[in-house]
Amino acid sequence: MKKLIAALLAAVTIAAFATGCMGGTPAPKVATSDEAQSKDAADYENTFAGLCNYLWAYGYINPHEDNADITYITMDYDLIGAVKGRKYTEQTKKKASIEIYEFDTAKSNATADEVINSIRKDGTFTILDLPPVKATLSNNGKYMMVYQDTTIKEDDPENEAYKLREEITTLFKEFHQ
Repeated sequence: MKKLIAALLAAVTIAAFATGCMGGTPAPKVATSDEAQSKDAADYENTFAGLCNYLWAYGYINPHEDNADITYITMDYDLIGAVKGRKYTEQTKKKASIEIYEFDTAKSNATADEVINSIRKDGTFTILDLPPVKATLSNNGKYMMVYQDTTIKEDDPENEAYKLREEITTLFKEFHQ
C-alpha cells in the first residue's frame, strides 16, 4: 500500500511540474503577427530592439528569446565594428535570411567606418577574405541589414520574393529616419 501511495504522489508531482502548476512565473505571451501591433515606426524606440519589434509587427522576423533557437542567432557583430547583430532565418513570410546590425553612431570605430563607407559607396562590404556581401544601411545610418533569398529573380521585379525584399528594405531604411 505504501508503494502505491508513493507512486501516486510521484505521478501527481510529475504532472504538476509538467503542467506548470507548482507556481513559478509563466512565460510571457508572445503575440502573433495577426494580433494588433503598431505599424508606426514612431511607436518604437530608436534602438536595436525597437527596430526588431517594428519588423516583427509586420511579421517579417520574430525577435523574442523564448523561441530564439528557431528564430535568430547572435552574430559576431564586432567583426564589422557593430555593437549588436542578429541573423534571423526561416521567417514567417519567406524562407529568407535577414541579418540586422546596429552601429554606435555617437562613438564610431575604424572598422565600422570602413564597412559603412563601403556600403554607401557600392552597396557591399567585405569581411576577412570573403567575397563582398550586399547590404543596406538605414537612412539614419545606425542600422545595417543583409537580406539573402536565393529565390529572388533580380531581372523580375514582379517576382514575389523580389517584392517582399523591397517591402522589407523600405520599412528598414525608413525606421527613425
